[in-house]
Amino acid sequence: MLKFFTDSFRVKRIYRLKDSKWRSVIFYFLLLVLIISFPLNLQIIRSGGWDLYNFTAGMREVYPDWLPYDLPEDVEISANGMYYEETINSVFLTNNLDDQDLYIVISPLGDYIPSDRTLMFEENQMRYYDENGDYMFSADYSRVEGIVRFYDLQLGTQSNAVDKFASIIENSFGGYAQFKSIILNIIINFVTNILLVLVVSFLFIFIRIKYQKVTTFSDNIKIVVSSMTLPALVGMAFGFIGIMELSAFTVVIFQFMTPIIAYVAIYRGSKIKESSNKYT
Repeated sequence: MLKFFTDSFRVKRIYRLKDSKWRSVIFYFLLLVLIISFPLNLQIIRSGGWDLYNFTAGMREVYPDWLPYDLPEDVEISANGMYYEETINSVFLTNNLDDQDLYIVISPLGDYIPSDRTLMFEENQMRYYDENGDYMFSADYSRVEGIVRFYDLQLGTQSNAVDKFASIIENSFGGYAQFKSIILNIIINFVTNILLVLVVSFLFIFIRIKYQKVTTFSDNIKIVVSSMTLPALVGMAFGFIGIMELSAFTVVIFQFMTPIIAYVAIYRGSKIKESSNKYT
């Protein structure tokens, strides 16, 4: 695999990699997918992950009428968990950006039985239930910053209250959101780059050098995979810079540079082969 990596930086040698073993090609492709995924994965880590379940996006866009004035005044939430005096369940309704109902339930004892999409605050954790009331996953409060007293939320502005309340949810599910967002990004890159390799490799079957076919579909796959190295590293460099616009632009760079490098490798590689045949 090391030879595959080093030869990918020289156009003349990329053509020779068509004779590489498939095992090396597959492992190298998987490594490249991780490198390609790096810029957006870094942004996901920095931003806390995508709001995959729309827990707070709708809440931040349209402030719920019940927040903060209908919240139970005795409840406090910190990294140590929920402090409460009353054990009464409080049920509130909000909507996500898709206009789907999401019930917010303050249930200190965790004895509320959901029947719809519900986010339930319990003493030591939050639980999420889907639209059928089935349990999906949970998160503790260990990532909550400071102490959020519901009574204090009522003393300030509604925008400040919404921000602090939403932050409890976002911080608690941040680790889960990051992990799932990263996995989803890698899967998307894996699928899209397989399609890129297959489509480009198929089109390159029709390449003719002096009216002669020079590579097969199998050869093209190996050449295209090796041609992905430099664009992938350029994208990773942009990821380290940390500018979101550049990270998004790496997709364009990658899709543009890879076929060009592969085409030049096939053209120059076939020329070398042709020249060597003249002297044999």
